[in-house]
Amino acid sequence: MLETELGRGATGVVWVATDDVLKRTVAVKVLRPTLADDPRFLDLLMRHAGAAAGVSGAGLARLLDSGAERGVSFLVREHAAGESLRDILLREGRLEPDEAVHVVVQVLEGLSAAHAAGVLHLDIAPENVIRSSSGEARLTDLGIGAAVSAAYPPTEAVAVLGVAAPAPEQADGRTLDARTDVFLAAALLFELLTGQPPTAEGSSDQLDTVAAPELVNAVRRALASDPDGRYADADAFAQAIRPSLERADQQPKHEGDRGGLRAWLVVPAAVAVVAGIAVSAGLWLGRLELGGPLGLRATDPSPSPSRPTMSRIVVLPIAGASAHDPFGDGAENDGSVPFAFDGDVSTSWRSENYFDPTMNNKPGVGILFDLGTTHTVAGFRLETAYPGYGFGLAVGDDPNGLVSSVSTSFTAEASMRAAIGPTQGRYVLLWATSVVDTDDGDRAVVGEFEVLGR
Repeated sequence: MLETELGRGATGVVWVATDDVLKRTVAVKVLRPTLADDPRFLDLLMRHAGAAAGVSGAGLARLLDSGAERGVSFLVREHAAGESLRDILLREGRLEPDEAVHVVVQVLEGLSAAHAAGVLHLDIAPENVIRSSSGEARLTDLGIGAAVSAAYPPTEAVAVLGVAAPAPEQADGRTLDARTDVFLAAALLFELLTGQPPTAEGSSDQLDTVAAPELVNAVRRALASDPDGRYADADAFAQAIRPSLERADQQPKHEGDRGGLRAWLVVPAAVAVVAGIAVSAGLWLGRLELGGPLGLRATDPSPSPSRPTMSRIVVLPIAGASAHDPFGDGAENDGSVPFAFDGDVSTSWRSENYFDPTMNNKPGVGILFDLGTTHTVAGFRLETAYPGYGFGLAVGDDPNGLVSSVSTSFTAEASMRAAIGPTQGRYVLLWATSVVDTDDGDRAVVGEFEVLGR
């Protein structure tokens, strides 16, 4: 039975689900419709998922099943209890060096098992690592990154995955191998240490101030542009960063958990049946649930008293939105505003054409998102096909006064996440202060915008 949406990422939506036959909790990832509509991708996903399903080990949430049904593709994996590193970063900021290294060493253990089986991950990011309350870290989504990388041209694959700091060979089409995953694991460690991906302005200098020289040198070697300059494999990188821990006995032990992982080596056919027949557009919308091995039923909107709601960072629902142009004629391509939060990055809101990157000295223009009720806003996610424009954000309960409270400024990236606040308010203003050259003029373009908070 599908129970709770765990989160949304660049490639899809993840749900906690219960197999009513085996009485086990699993996670079901329903991929975005744009991926599900691509036959070549689906074929490659089945191949790579089949290989990934044979991989198990500490540091991995094992893939149990994959399939496609009525235009929706899905994966079923072990449920890793805890929070994603993205949620933790948005709520708490960067991790202490020992904590960050503990997490990444576990990720590298999982990568080592995958590489030994000839499987690459290629999408190692804070969204795809779950950390439990006891400090156990599990890498998820094994198989998806490899399928996307095989199905699409390099730059398109990077955009589909939403990789903030891709390895150079991912973007230029060179051969991908274990050293690519080493780069991505190092980018993950960099972001855990500094709170920013290694592509962020000034983040490289920040690394020197938060970590010991030995750890800094290891991270920078793993981030070398030339794969030959990196560590040869996940084990070598793990060996290089382990000495930075204050004491060897601080490393979390997972021997007992490995036996539990081995128990999943044989995937019960019932799990495949449950997932296969249940996936439909209703899963994407959250309106259906697994009701047993042979059918679906409507989702019960009332929360279970035995499952209290956790205070965690989630994607906040957007009740509505409107263009915000107080320094112009009051309108700004209003009809396309819904495209900025429709779940489809291929549709977008575009500002008017200003024929000048500085918007002819206009203070700005943007979109006002209505959350329906007051929430605690902790961050956002933005996707755009035309990065490079400047923008700021403001949160509050007075929609007419938000322009004056825009303070934090950002430069739009093709796919980005960032923390703000946390600040309470019903409205979130995305305020573009410059535009970029697009295929039809100088505009600010928002392909997809999500508000993160509680």
